[in-house]
Amino acid sequence: MSAEDLQCFVEKITEAVKILDVPITSSGGPSAARSHESTSLEDLTDYLEDASHQSSICQRNSWRPLQITEPMLDLIVQKHGIGPSFSELPSCFYTRNLELEEVFGVPFTTSTQGSCHEVLYTLKYPEFKMSDGKWVLRQSGLYHRYNPTTSQSLYVLLNPMPRSQMQERVTAHLRDHAQATLTDPFWLHRLLLSTHLPAWRHYIAAQEKTFLPKANSTFATFIDEPLRLGYDTLSTLVGLQNRFLQVPVFMEHTSELLDELKEWLVDLSGPNPSRENVHLGTELRNHKRHCQAYARSAEYLQRRAQSVAQLLSDTLSFRDQVEAKIQNGSMIQLNKSAVFITALTLLYLPSSFVATQSLVGTSMVWIYVVASVVLTSITMMFYYWLLKRDGALFKSLAPRVRVTADWVQTPFASMTRRLTSRGNAGVELKELPI
Repeated sequence: MSAEDLQCFVEKITEAVKILDVPITSSGGPSAARSHESTSLEDLTDYLEDASHQSSICQRNSWRPLQITEPMLDLIVQKHGIGPSFSELPSCFYTRNLELEEVFGVPFTTSTQGSCHEVLYTLKYPEFKMSDGKWVLRQSGLYHRYNPTTSQSLYVLLNPMPRSQMQERVTAHLRDHAQATLTDPFWLHRLLLSTHLPAWRHYIAAQEKTFLPKANSTFATFIDEPLRLGYDTLSTLVGLQNRFLQVPVFMEHTSELLDELKEWLVDLSGPNPSRENVHLGTELRNHKRHCQAYARSAEYLQRRAQSVAQLLSDTLSFRDQVEAKIQNGSMIQLNKSAVFITALTLLYLPSSFVATQSLVGTSMVWIYVVASVVLTSITMMFYYWLLKRDGALFKSLAPRVRVTADWVQTPFASMTRRLTSRGNAGVELKELPI
């Protein structure tokens, strides 16, 4: 899906497109870095009369389109002769309402335009959002065209937000190390990796800090005691499990990117690489080792979170069964009480009717009152005694199920069936004495 098919651009710019240059003097050396911000197509057209060194385009946030109009981006592409493969890069920065393509990243893509070499890719990384106090996943895109004949480079950097950490470091680097940017065409790649890759360790540690208390509480939970955890905790554990599961995917993409960068570095360096290129090769290998360490840590935590979530799910299920059993026991007890009260009502109703007809309005009414109190007390004591012994009377009052004549109790009617291992493992009927 290309950038034209998605909402990747805005109609009116809010955040300016930043262009950073290191112009070459008449003597062939670099002059001081200069910057320019463009908010319109006309202004950008006037400024691009000189070759740009680095262009920075941003989103207002990670779920919004790029802060550039489509004609302005087309002008940058045409002015610098950028190849058609570049369109894949802005297609990853579009308006979103959901976490679409969360683990997708543009792979390391190379092409050749005459004597110029082009590479582009996107890099996903975590970043702590100070306004919300939580970690979010972001992406940056980088396009690099390098001419080994003139040692000139053109960069297009796509940032997920204005004044990003990467953009600030790029501005400082061009201001303080303008000469190094001409002798080291890989400086922006190095800066991008060193800025964002170390954040993975802090991101994993932050998720682990949330996970460990819940994991320890889950293992210390007993079914027959009040639970300190519930289904909200289970939902949190599943969310953490998904976050841990994403990290190895990101690390695999980044490791492939590092391998491709190293291979491209070797191709450009030739048989006699410079000291800077050798040093960069070492940096890339170290970055890859760190990516492998991050992936191992995340895989371990993902498996542990999965086991803890399963344990909590089983515990909650067993707890629900215990609660259901308790409620079932209470209902049985109420049913027993209802049966007993019904039986007492049927027992006392006739005598109560007769007593009221013969004693009401006479001086002998106290006999009825005393007898009622004594009889009620005896009844309650008897009922309590029956409950203590699980009420044999209640069982006798329960409805009976009629059985067929084939199962009438006879000396030979009580049988058990057991499976035997002899012969064809058939079923043997064994007669038991009554």
